[in-house]
Amino acid sequence: MIAPSLHGKHLLLTGVTGFVGKVFAVLLLDRFPEIGRLTVFVRGGREGALGRFERIADTSPAFRPLKERYGADLGAFLAGRVQVLDADLTRPGMGLEPSAMADLASVDAVIHCAGITDFDPDPKQALATNTRGAVAVAELARRVQAPMLHISTCYVAGIADGRVPEALTVGISPNGTRFDPEAELERVTRFIHKPRRQDRVERGQTAARELGWPNIYTWSKGLAEHLLGNMPGLDLTIIRPSIVECAASYPFSGWNEGINTAGPLAWLISTAFRRLPAVPEHRFDVVPVDYVARGMLVTLSAALQRRAPRVVQLASGDVHPLSFERTIELTGLGLRRFVRKGGGTPMERRWFRHLDPVAGRGGWFAPFELRQWVPTVAEGVDDLLERELPESVDSFLGSLKKKLKRTQSDLDQIDDMLELYTPFISRYDWEFETTAARALSADLPEAERDLGFDIQEINWREYWVDVEFPGLMKWSIPILRGKEVPMDPPSTPALRMVRSVRVASK
Repeated sequence: MIAPSLHGKHLLLTGVTGFVGKVFAVLLLDRFPEIGRLTVFVRGGREGALGRFERIADTSPAFRPLKERYGADLGAFLAGRVQVLDADLTRPGMGLEPSAMADLASVDAVIHCAGITDFDPDPKQALATNTRGAVAVAELARRVQAPMLHISTCYVAGIADGRVPEALTVGISPNGTRFDPEAELERVTRFIHKPRRQDRVERGQTAARELGWPNIYTWSKGLAEHLLGNMPGLDLTIIRPSIVECAASYPFSGWNEGINTAGPLAWLISTAFRRLPAVPEHRFDVVPVDYVARGMLVTLSAALQRRAPRVVQLASGDVHPLSFERTIELTGLGLRRFVRKGGGTPMERRWFRHLDPVAGRGGWFAPFELRQWVPTVAEGVDDLLERELPESVDSFLGSLKKKLKRTQSDLDQIDDMLELYTPFISRYDWEFETTAARALSADLPEAERDLGFDIQEINWREYWVDVEFPGLMKWSIPILRGKEVPMDPPSTPALRMVRSVRVASK
């Protein structure tokens, strides 16, 4: 049972301001308010750590379940259970005051969600946060003798094709190269201080590919796994989600935050680019964010009972696969439904309601072909606009010119995106094993079965068309188009956490 294992416990969570961290924290507080304390690390900045957390709790849609339950008393509820510490994983001692560090001696478990998720970030930042930051949190967990759940990614599997077991062999990279994790980190540290960011990125990409990781993100997360796996005395469980997508039902259906993998792909299909260069039969391994939070929760319960597996993968492709062909088909269906209900511009409503996206590399609406004929058509439109034409024709050509200009801009973004996503959509077909989470979930009592990791209960058509695509259109694709997504209005008066928390030491 989960409830008894969490009762009165002091938990430390990093990454509470991120997509997964928010959902996990809200689910934990919503379902198990009897925990002793949840300490969260937050980088404060100008508004301070507490002020930033209060603002997020007040305006983030992820906190709606707690706002609906506690209303005006939410600030008092959070103050009675949540301790906010100003921390920066990239600073010595994580930037914590000595008194705060001493107070963490009572921590019963550490859940490390913080990290940079961009595919090819500046390696200086990626190593500082994803790698060295994870080591700093692990050292804290080891010092207070608490189990650590380290949130990684299934894609540390790198270029290895086929079935990926729930295992870690320290010192063996994805392409089979033997390496010393500590020596590798010291080696790459020498070049991340180069003055030009582009030089650092290129060197980071090279270092990643030499060991079989496709990008800087998976390289930095992979190094962290090997470094943590090499730490004596650390009670470690690595949790690897696959592609984390819109919530199936919690905190509410369709919620998403930021730009993740399906968002850019759905955006590509919503442009004039109608042909995705993916292998149709390959798996598109997605998992809703609330299923990730549930998998983390059952693993946390097992870790507190000192029976958690070494590696837990949260994915779908082994028991309930969704192919790229099916994903693209359902995305096209979702897009047609969206424009038929009035979404998009008038031209998009005329254009997309009749065209289906497909997987493959050729065809008129593949990037190479578009690059050939879009400029030619644009020149022809310019020539026509210089003539005297009926007002209706002139108006149509003006709209077409704007559309072609936008298409050209879209193609520039598409080139950048395809360079990042090609390894994931056309080169490798991973099958991530998920035995551990399913086994832990099978032991849950009836009252907690809804918290288990049962990915097979998802109907992919209903999820993708009714939940995922509308969620992406509301919460992710506007960001790609340079727009803001809606936040909940702040409370009046603003939410404030006014009570202090005291928890007995172990």
